[in-house]
Amino acid sequence: MTVKVLQIGLDPDLIDYTSTDFAQFKGLTRDALRKANDDNVAALRAAGFDVDNILIDFGETAIDVIRDAITTTRYDAVLIGAGVRMVASNTLLFESLINLVHTELPSARVIFNCRPQPTPDDIYRWFSSSRATEPKK
Repeated sequence: MTVKVLQIGLDPDLIDYTSTDFAQFKGLTRDALRKANDDNVAALRAAGFDVDNILIDFGETAIDVIRDAITTTRYDAVLIGAGVRMVASNTLLFESLINLVHTELPSARVIFNCRPQPTPDDIYRWFSSSRATEPKK
């Protein structure tokens, strides 16, 4: 079985990069964020993971979009990007996503990147390989 990963991030086209919320991320631009997102998906796929990437808004439809995804597809791991979880004004969105995943996918592992760019190593903290049948305990 291939580990199925849902990567959730903010849509780069919706971010105001000049706002104080996002100015904390030095050098962040729409193009840089899109490239980092695409590169991460490519790296996870190259490592053998089955990845869906969903870019969300700031909460207007985000929860409904993710709910639709996780009630129609079983995910083993849910990776939530830094823009969702490290920006104070997104706290309610972040909490809502965590609670939704916890309710709808109780056996999934929620994963956060530990560097500016997520890598397969973030998934390997919880799964021994891209074909693991169960998460690590």
